Amino acid sequence: MKRPTVAELFDLSGKTAIVTASGQGLGQGIAFRLADAGANIVVSHKHMDTAEKTAAEIRAQGGKAIPVLTDVTNLDQQDDTVRVALQEFGGIDILVNVAGGMHPFTPFLEVTPETWIATVERNLKGTYFLTQKVAKAMIAAKKPGKVVNIASTAAFKPDFQLAAYNMAKAGVVSLTHSLCTELAPYRILVNTVVPGPVRTTNTEAIYADPEVQKQIELRVALKAPGVPDDIANAVLFCASRATNHMTGSMIVIDGGFMWT
Repeated sequence: MKRPTVAELFDLSGKTAIVTASGQGLGQGIAFRLADAGANIVVSHKHMDTAEKTAAEIRAQGGKAIPVLTDVTNLDQQDDTVRVALQEFGGIDILVNVAGGMHPFTPFLEVTPETWIATVERNLKGTYFLTQKVAKAMIAAKKPGKVVNIASTAAFKPDFQLAAYNMAKAGVVSLTHSLCTELAPYRILVNTVVPGPVRTTNTEAIYADPEVQKQIELRVALKAPGVPDDIANAVLFCASRATNHMTGSMIVIDGGFMWT
């Protein structure tokens, strides 16, 4: 069998990817990178206006993209996202579960059931059930696929006063390990990308704080937070032919944060 070239390994032409929370920030960076590689992008976001802007930008660069309203905690909207992807592009090859987010810094003793439930729903319920729906579509089409879950170093190095978030992201990692064996018979490969501190439009104000900058210099070996492209490049690797024998694995992109 002819060995693929490096360009062929990372060519996603003809593939369709759903990227959640891709209207802005980290998800948007991932959507742009997969579109650069030739994938059709389903821009899934809980605000339609931001989804439309991302999709329009991809199309302006010559790519194919459609916006879809998706609050990942809403199972009906998850169904709509899968349906639109199938109708518009004829199939789903890649799912990137980005949607999630922290709760406000809160001491463990003061976290309410409402905060706990909302955090778990955003980070874990959304990933669990959207993956289930996409996997069913892949299996029905008798197509292999790639699922990339976005976790966090918080799953391994807990952030202070973010116990519910830390727990939910650990659940995403555990889910990846479970699904890699259950979905392997269908050639659906499931891996996790684990970001550390990342500077996005959402976190710009945080990282502009001089005190936070000092902490980053102390706690990140490379002395700076990552940017969306750092994570997006790892997602492209997981979504590409370069990882056709990789499942249940983790790629940590954190500038050395885990080991400082």
